[in-house]
Amino acid sequence: MSHRFLFLALLLSFRAAAQISEGGVPPGLLPENSALFAEKALLAVQIPPIDVKKAWIEDAQNPGQIRFAAPVSVDISLENKGAWTTLPNGDRVWQCRLHAAGAKGMVLLFDVFQIPPGAQFFAYTPDNKRKFGAYTAQSCTPTGAFLIGVLPGETTMLEYREPATVYNQGKIHLNRVDYVYDRNALGEFDPAAADDFAESKTCNVNINCPAGANWQVQKKGVARILMVFSNGSGWCTGSLLANTANDGQPLFLTAHHCQLIGNNPNFAQWRFDFDYEASGCTNPGTEPTPKSVLGCQRLAYRTETDFMLLRLNAIPTSYGVYFNGWSRATAASSPSTTFIHHPVGDIKKISVDTNAVTIFTQTIDWTGIFGISPVNSHWKVVPDIGIYQPGSSGCPLFDNNKRVIGQLHGGDSNPLNACIVFSTFFGRFDLSWNQGADAASRLKDWLDPSNTNALTQNGYPQPVPTTFNVAGNIKNYLGTNLPSVQVNLTGGVTAVTTTDTSGHFSFNNLPAGLNYTVKPTRDTNAINGVSTIDLVLISKHVLSIEPFNSPWKIIAADVNRSNTVTTFDIVDARKVVLGVSAKFSGNTSWRFFPATTTFAAPDNPFLNNLPVELIEINNLQANQTSINFTGVKIGDLNGNAAVGQ
Repeated sequence: MSHRFLFLALLLSFRAAAQISEGGVPPGLLPENSALFAEKALLAVQIPPIDVKKAWIEDAQNPGQIRFAAPVSVDISLENKGAWTTLPNGDRVWQCRLHAAGAKGMVLLFDVFQIPPGAQFFAYTPDNKRKFGAYTAQSCTPTGAFLIGVLPGETTMLEYREPATVYNQGKIHLNRVDYVYDRNALGEFDPAAADDFAESKTCNVNINCPAGANWQVQKKGVARILMVFSNGSGWCTGSLLANTANDGQPLFLTAHHCQLIGNNPNFAQWRFDFDYEASGCTNPGTEPTPKSVLGCQRLAYRTETDFMLLRLNAIPTSYGVYFNGWSRATAASSPSTTFIHHPVGDIKKISVDTNAVTIFTQTIDWTGIFGISPVNSHWKVVPDIGIYQPGSSGCPLFDNNKRVIGQLHGGDSNPLNACIVFSTFFGRFDLSWNQGADAASRLKDWLDPSNTNALTQNGYPQPVPTTFNVAGNIKNYLGTNLPSVQVNLTGGVTAVTTTDTSGHFSFNNLPAGLNYTVKPTRDTNAINGVSTIDLVLISKHVLSIEPFNSPWKIIAADVNRSNTVTTFDIVDARKVVLGVSAKFSGNTSWRFFPATTTFAAPDNPFLNNLPVELIEINNLQANQTSINFTGVKIGDLNGNAAVGQ
């Protein structure tokens, strides 16, 4: 017998809430700057409108892949759009106004988001009722991907403040805007508020109400997920899980069908919001700020029990999250169950079934791409307190011992009153444990790495790490990633690595509390990018016919490393061009400086000596992920050196 239900417990939309940020006020909104910015007529960058009718047709052709917005490709950077203003103290501010005619809101997706120390980035509505930021160097990710949203309405302001000390070091590129559109014509969810905060049904129960009093520890492992796809974004819920190694691996359980609600999931931009909850039992008047983690890796999933296991990017120790325990007991023995979730992406809620959990003995037809669940593959729960809604998908089901025994797949509620829930169905953890054919389709390989064959695992608080990672990126002064650069680590540990194709490098699991030095080197293929044209350019600079307009070019022209540019540099470079010498006599083929390097006198970078070509880390106490460098190819003045040589 097939049992068919109306709702998977997911929600596909383009509505996001606040990401972690440092707060503050954009310079453009400060009273003391009002006159300065009023002088500029800032033209809006027009975001192409989508064909809403076409979007509705596409949605109707893909049941279950319900969306409220569609992606629009854009090309917006600090260099090609917006306007710069110099403040009285020498800092610069870039402003860009985005306008999407007819949009209910916008989500901003960046493929490059690199902010130097001291700089700030904001996004806000013109009325300042919704503001995100300040985002800083600490907000950036190693991949450069970033997400901000949602900003309600047709118009959004972007603002980047760059201190004079880090002039021209920020790299920001907005490559996609998700355009929120109204689906009222289809009689579906109304995104007009362009915000999921306080949008769930009032019959939901906040986690800090009396029903959640005994779940204050476990709630810290549950997070809301904002999922990004090539054709949209959506909400689900999930939980961190403990493993038998007790080592705090950021393993996160959610529902398999969450990755099916859109096309081509972009896990690098999936965002996980912890502590997104009301401080008390009543709904707050203002939106709480979550503790967010951006990016994950998919480890395993299985259709039959609808589970998906992810590994999140590093979770800051300051978050104080909790890794929930689990049980793979095969008998339905729990006299009561509880689930903690984020319905429609709203603040954290709790639901309780005071009756014993049961195994559902029928198949469940979820329709279309979501398939049919086999008999006996799910737990059936009917909550007495609270409900479930779209967006709750993937939330953990706890037994009475506060251990996870499944994750929410969906359920059945009264079509006229969502507050009346007939049933909810959770994929069984015990079947997800080892019924898959390999590690990519089961849980045991990840949650029991030493094969202890444990039946249960207790939860534990976020471990205090004894090791940390040091990572960064290397680019040339033109902003191009430099692969195959050797990076040397000395100090507490000695190690060598090379940058990958994106210019990224990392040293992992370094003992805490020690001092380290990071220094890139490359001294191969000196002739790379060096020709008679470069000799002419150096000569023109020496003769003051065409002086170089960049301190980096002046450093590149200092071929003999004398901290001056003279005819002797031309002589040294000519020997390499003519093949008389394979190397520069007093220099390496490349030089590398901290990306934060600034020059008091750009026309004379040697004034007061060049900065050291390394970065020192004293008393390592946290992950260092912005150990970035700028590379200069010696002798190459027209920028045509191959970056991988």
